[in-house]
Amino acid sequence: MKRRMIGAWLALMITASSLVVSASPAADMSSVSADPQQEQTEPEEEEEAPDIPVTDQPGEAEMPVPTALPEPETVEEAFEESKDNTENTDSDELIEPEAVSKEGENIALTEIPEQTKDPGFTVFTEENAEILTGESEEDQELIQDIENGEIIALSAALPGEFREAGSAEVISEGEDAIAATALSPSQYYLDSWTRVYCDEIWTAANDFLGPGNKTRMGCTYRSVHYIDDTGEEKVSPLYCLKATQDGLDSMTLKNEAVKALTNSVIQKLLYFGYGGPGDLGTGYDPSCSHIDWSKWQNRYVFTHIALSKVYFNDCGYATAAEVEHTGINRLIDKIQTLTIPARNKAAVYVSEDGSWAAASGKTIPLSVFRSRPAGFPFVPDSMKDGFQMSTLMKVTDGAKAGNGITITRGSAEKWQLAYWTSAADYNSQKTNPKMMSGTSLSLKDGAYFFLIFPLNASATKKFSCKMLLQPVSYILVDGSAQAGKDGVQDFGAYVYQGTRGSLSFSVKPSVYGNAKLVKKEPNTGKLIQGAQYGLFAAEALTSGYRTMYSKDQKVSTGTTNASGEILFSKLVPGKYYVKETKAAAGYKLNTAIKNVTVTGGKTTTVSVTDIMDISGTVSIRKKDGNTGDPLAGAEFTLYQWSKKSKAYVTLKKLAYDGQKRTYNSGKFNYTEDNQGKFRVRETKSPPNYTGNWQKNFTLDKPGEKQEFLFEAVNYQTEKRRIEVRKIDAKTGEILKGAEFTLYEYSAAKKAYKEKGTLLDYDISSELYVSGELLKTSDNEGKYKIAETKTPPGYTGSWEEEVNITDKDARLSFEVVNEKEKEYKGVIRLRKTDIYTGEVLEDAEFTVLQWNRGKQTYQNDLGGQSILKFDGETGWYSTEELVLTDDNQGRFKVVETKNPENYTGKYEKEVIFQKKENTDTDIVDLKAENTPVTLPLGSITIIKKIKEEDITWAHGNPTFSFVAEGTDLSGNPHRYEDYVTFTRGSYETDKNGYATLSVTLRNIPLGQYTVWEKPVLRYYLKDVRANTENVRIIKGAAPAYGTDPRKIASGTAALTMQNKNASLTFVNEKSRYDRYSHNDSIKNTIPVSFS
Repeated sequence: MKRRMIGAWLALMITASSLVVSASPAADMSSVSADPQQEQTEPEEEEEAPDIPVTDQPGEAEMPVPTALPEPETVEEAFEESKDNTENTDSDELIEPEAVSKEGENIALTEIPEQTKDPGFTVFTEENAEILTGESEEDQELIQDIENGEIIALSAALPGEFREAGSAEVISEGEDAIAATALSPSQYYLDSWTRVYCDEIWTAANDFLGPGNKTRMGCTYRSVHYIDDTGEEKVSPLYCLKATQDGLDSMTLKNEAVKALTNSVIQKLLYFGYGGPGDLGTGYDPSCSHIDWSKWQNRYVFTHIALSKVYFNDCGYATAAEVEHTGINRLIDKIQTLTIPARNKAAVYVSEDGSWAAASGKTIPLSVFRSRPAGFPFVPDSMKDGFQMSTLMKVTDGAKAGNGITITRGSAEKWQLAYWTSAADYNSQKTNPKMMSGTSLSLKDGAYFFLIFPLNASATKKFSCKMLLQPVSYILVDGSAQAGKDGVQDFGAYVYQGTRGSLSFSVKPSVYGNAKLVKKEPNTGKLIQGAQYGLFAAEALTSGYRTMYSKDQKVSTGTTNASGEILFSKLVPGKYYVKETKAAAGYKLNTAIKNVTVTGGKTTTVSVTDIMDISGTVSIRKKDGNTGDPLAGAEFTLYQWSKKSKAYVTLKKLAYDGQKRTYNSGKFNYTEDNQGKFRVRETKSPPNYTGNWQKNFTLDKPGEKQEFLFEAVNYQTEKRRIEVRKIDAKTGEILKGAEFTLYEYSAAKKAYKEKGTLLDYDISSELYVSGELLKTSDNEGKYKIAETKTPPGYTGSWEEEVNITDKDARLSFEVVNEKEKEYKGVIRLRKTDIYTGEVLEDAEFTVLQWNRGKQTYQNDLGGQSILKFDGETGWYSTEELVLTDDNQGRFKVVETKNPENYTGKYEKEVIFQKKENTDTDIVDLKAENTPVTLPLGSITIIKKIKEEDITWAHGNPTFSFVAEGTDLSGNPHRYEDYVTFTRGSYETDKNGYATLSVTLRNIPLGQYTVWEKPVLRYYLKDVRANTENVRIIKGAAPAYGTDPRKIASGTAALTMQNKNASLTFVNEKSRYDRYSHNDSIKNTIPVSFS
């Protein structure tokens, strides 16, 4: 009957092998002098590298290379580059890997007690013995297990003739005819017979070819060729387990299989003997002096007879004394003391908080670097202006079996890997590692490496790394039993086969943000260019597992541009402060610090001010108004404006310089409070003179020393005239627009004349003045001065009578006016993030004023139209807006610019009310903006299954999850991920549950339903909430075949208060029959934007 057998029907075909002898001791050995195996290694003893402490990497400003690593006593070859050495696109100057030696080393393995009860692989029993015949209905399942390396492999013997089939399959035509095809993964073939001889000469008594002959010990060498999971052809020798017998007694092989493969010594001989993966090579020589142990033929024969002796106490025609003499017993004794190393103990560790932590199953956060530090010159030039990097990582092999991992990289991926072969290599070449080239890299025990990603990397990258060593399978073949061929003996061989162990870890890029400094002059709002600022850490700033900057460490410096701005980019989120280090030309250094908090994915604006660096002096020349002669004896006072009190306040008296005949102020300065506004006033006239002089002036030229010189004129008292200065009662500001009338007395009428004369306004002196007043017989020297018109917006009335005949009469007056009752309004607005409530600085609001005549709002307030932000209070505020009949107290606020990375539109009409107890109405508003990128959260899904339910022959238990819902803005999202239980990848809790977890990261805040997809063999038993923001919804009763979503699911509400959620899915196994294989592959699709 024709039967197809998929590629792994293991050792296709092994024919006879037996112990043979040559008829002549001088037989030609030239045809077998070369080793048919690939070059065998000779391992030497290696100690486990000590644990290596690694400290956090320092900040960018002071970035030395990482701390030294201790040198191990021996350093094993640690790397094998892939054959695919395609050029890496990340850098134009990548260091090419050094050549790697292929020379082996001896390994002395630690002695541990033998384990004979559990051979570490599937053993045939009464329940599964039928599969040994090759005629079971479960052939296909057996093949799958063979490919997975889970069970013992058995095969029928190979008939004498081969033929090639057109397909990549092994074809069996009936019980006797089996053909081998071209090589492909998991297919095997046997090479031709080769006779192998040992140097040892048997005694005549044991020469089975005839009495009296002296013959050499020999046997027939055969090997099996196979393809491993990397596609590479491998060769393993075959050994006869019954050196002097043909075939086995049992036709089913069950008894012999159990006997052979539960014998730990046989396992060790196949492992450490000639051709095995742990071949002792020439490093251990048990033979007597006349045997050349360097010849592979001698080592092969020794292994062959040792196996036969241990398995069946068959010494291959040699006596016990000869076996002892040659050293075969010594070989057996030595190998019994050895331990087969585990082939799945490769691991990756990551430096975390100063110690090593297992990376398997972890998500390792990367650290953000703003630029390439001096300590990391190997970072590619393409990333010199910013990158993300892991902390130091290392590869270990707990079994010291030469294991490691293979890291692969897609041809389009831009990340890079820098590595060192050992601790010694790291210590001596910290700044000069090797760089990964090509698409794969093999790292062995003792390797150290960094993973380097572009700065803008945003997606979590999962690394699924296969181990370098494959698991172990054994082949046991009996030609007589399986093929019905007499004279064909059983063979045992040790090969690698099946899926390699794997481990996985992920790296997550870290977020970063920006800080924008805006520099203005506080009074004028002028943007200031040329100011230098330093950005400092206000706390220890961490990114990933690194502390990037210590408290008060300088992070960056910058100089304000023409827009008065500095952008500090690529900043680790956290608290900073800015401090001015050099003032702009014409401005004073501001020594105050300003705090700023940087948030990932956002630009935070900080506003700072500098006052102008201006000084000034004022001098007054006092002259007689008629003669021009200098006058002494006057008094002048200098006043400065106060923004706080909104009035002029006394600064100083001017001093008289008799030599220069001037009144001088000395130096005074521009301040934020005085706004550069000053006033000098004559507060006392010289004797016998009248006068009422004052002058306002302004310091307004940054970086200059401004000098003011004024001339004040006084008139003698004999020259009688009236002078009036009009000022605001509150501020002292000089007022224009008033009207003063001078009335002359009439003795005849005994009253002042009804018609008067208006005083002139002298612009230079800012005085209302009369002409010269004269005494007549009718006026008797009497006059009356009255305010007949107040300045616009002011109230009040004033009059004064004077008699010019009185030499001491006061003729200079200062008249004050009160402003009319004026109602004002102030709009204050607080701008916040709609989700976080964080105050936003970088918005712009414009206030419009109602026009009653045009019945519309107009932007006609000039400098008052823009709301100003106060960083201390967090308010955007208007100046005082005057309520008039025209605007009717109506205004409208419109958002004319959103903060960076925010969206939204805001406008609000405001109507001010006139209140009795105050003349200023304050209206507070609140405006919210929605961020372009919503705040992010995460959902952690924990999976639990009973460890005792795991059957590796059924494949690696794999479970997939879905989280689907809408974010706070109503946008839909769906996320999927999975967990896979593999040997050594999970933890077991106190109740015997194997536990793994997966975290769905960077999920916009919102509400999401989480459920599990259907899977073979397991059903969903329960779902549990681990955080308070998860609600469990249960439905159908747990049962195999029921959609898990119908049984139970969870709803996670991600909010600002609870950004992270967690829930546990518990599954129970239901089906144990037949065979299966689970695996998952995650693809990364590169997306480019033009």
